[in-house]
Amino acid sequence: MTDPSHPADPSAAPNPLRSVYLRLVAEESIPAEARGHYTYLRPLATDLLAGIALDTPENVRILTDDEVRLVEWDVLVTAARANLLDEPADYDTIDLPGGAVLHILGHPESVFAASKALVFDEAVRAAGGPDLPADGVLLTVPNRHNLVFYPLTDSHVGEAVNALAQFGQGAYEDGPGRISPRVFWWRAGTLTSITSVDPEAMVMSITPPDELLTIMRRLALAGG
Repeated sequence: MTDPSHPADPSAAPNPLRSVYLRLVAEESIPAEARGHYTYLRPLATDLLAGIALDTPENVRILTDDEVRLVEWDVLVTAARANLLDEPADYDTIDLPGGAVLHILGHPESVFAASKALVFDEAVRAAGGPDLPADGVLLTVPNRHNLVFYPLTDSHVGEAVNALAQFGQGAYEDGPGRISPRVFWWRAGTLTSITSVDPEAMVMSITPPDELLTIMRRLALAGG
């Protein structure tokens, strides 16, 4: 109990808004019986939701409906977005044998690397990554530690999409913090899954929408 004769210093109290982050949430990670407590989660793409996490010394957990109501929504989202952008992220590239280059955002001590997809253009720019083309990028976020992407700018798109699919599936299975094995098309802030899953055969395949398929064919032909 607080001693009223010695009032606490408000400036010394922890500010919970410093510990909230926008976060990618795997739809499968929310049990069906608990979904009524997380109705604020926003559908982002196939199997993906956007939510807000609280990072404490003990764990990282997604806030419930009751918890997000404790703070004005705009204030909460603004703080969560700013904290995600401030989270450290390293930038690197991987040269594939056929000439494609994959780009990586991540940090070994961060559990929010994949969530950078929610602030993708700003996060790439802040990390010193490439300019993002108008056609967008292909990316995968298999677990909380990995965000790997390929800008749609050159003729190596076939090699890149296959590499992303293989990496996404492998890293998803390895974990920890599984999010999605799918490959997504990011353009102007919108994510679209380009992976189809046959639940009976348990087989995944790449099936781009017509607009993306046109872009991919144009890029492939430009190199030939």
